[in-house]
Amino acid sequence: MGNAFKIEIEPSDASNSRRREERISINLSVEITRYDAAGNVFTERTRIEDVTSVGCRFRTQTELQRGDTVSIKPLVPGQKSLAGVQPQLFEIMWSAPQGTSWTAGARKLEGEKLANVKFPPANSASEHTPK
Repeated sequence: MGNAFKIEIEPSDASNSRRREERISINLSVEITRYDAAGNVFTERTRIEDVTSVGCRFRTQTELQRGDTVSIKPLVPGQKSLAGVQPQLFEIMWSAPQGTSWTAGARKLEGEKLANVKFPPANSASEHTPK
């Protein structure tokens, strides 16, 4: 199956947005993988908080730097990977401390714009076979 994510859409508050592009608030479990300059791999499970047609925002326990490349893969309930869904590459555009964690904004590097990704109904997650 292609790019299929399960999301919970919440109303967005456009008054807080500094951007002209609409942000859609979501609650999507994902796995984020980053490679450092020494070739070490860092993987963290978190949630995407909002998306635009070209990027997303999420929190991490690890500080990310502007220009870092990360791969993001959606997870189904139970924190398992969706079968047949490949991770997507994103470039970190900004990162800011938020309490004991970090909030980062990332821009999609390749493939289909996020606004064009088809999301299945919420009850379809059981149809996917975890790896």
